[in-house]
Amino acid sequence: AALRAPPAAFRPLRRSMAPSSSSKKSATERRVDPEDGCEYTFEELAAFYNGKYKKGAIQVYWDSECTPAKAKAKAKAKAEGKAKAKAKPKAKAAAGGDKKEKTQLRVPASAEEVLKRVTECKVVPVIKVDDVAHAVPLGKALKEGSVDVLEITFRTACAAEAIQEVCKGVDGVCVGAGTVLSPAQVDVAVDGGADFIVSPGFDPAVAKRCRARKVLYLPGVITPSEVMMVSSKFKLKTLKFFPASNFGGAGTLKSYSAVFPDISFMPTGGITEDNIGTFVGLPNVVAAGGSWFVSDPLVKKAAESGDWSEVTSAANKASIAAKAGK
Repeated sequence: AALRAPPAAFRPLRRSMAPSSSSKKSATERRVDPEDGCEYTFEELAAFYNGKYKKGAIQVYWDSECTPAKAKAKAKAKAEGKAKAKAKPKAKAAAGGDKKEKTQLRVPASAEEVLKRVTECKVVPVIKVDDVAHAVPLGKALKEGSVDVLEITFRTACAAEAIQEVCKGVDGVCVGAGTVLSPAQVDVAVDGGADFIVSPGFDPAVAKRCRARKVLYLPGVITPSEVMMVSSKFKLKTLKFFPASNFGGAGTLKSYSAVFPDISFMPTGGITEDNIGTFVGLPNVVAAGGSWFVSDPLVKKAAESGDWSEVTSAANKASIAAKAGK
């Protein structure tokens, strides 16, 4: 979808538009950003627009353009808060303590650390988990095959649980959530332990949520216009090139290296053991994503037999093929 013109509040401001003292609100207040229809606190909104607009302009935008969250939602939250308060003494007695329930499994790795891991791994498996019981043995098999960066896609009902299980049950792996289409999925993935977020395309709302949750976002792009918009307006410098094989493959990325020297890519779509070396051999490619070594038949066979060695072997071959193209 085409990006709309910048909000009116972000155009050159008149002195008379300076924020008033009455604009100061609670840090917990949430308002709807008309650009994407999602709710944010002022701090979340300011963090996203920081560097693009002055703080005064962001404050004016918050005051004049962003509408308070619906009263209905606030009432619901208040009711839920009261219910939790009533249940708290019972919960304390049952648990024998007053520790708060965790809402986030682990702190995501920094964007720099994730990019370092992705670049070193060179090949990222694009995983579709049909049965959550397969998640941990699959993750362990991949790691044994020298592939320690995984992308678990939101293409099945058990994706969120699979991310949690791998983050808890497989030590030393960097876990990403793929096919993320909404801010809500970002929250589910990060709360489950995900270190980075991957989307088939670009969504401003998803970008904002990733910024707020402090996780690396790798959105899908194809055209030069998309690359320019995402990199200039949203300051994202590492992007997913998808679907790679349908839009010129390595040849297109080679051309991009001349006109976008500060942008790097992770191509996905049509990547195989035979051609991955061609992609990762390009100076502007950090790694490539593929699913041939985590295919449904291969995973199903391993799960039924309990022998995951074929997956480990396939991962090792994929890793060798990818690193040979460096």
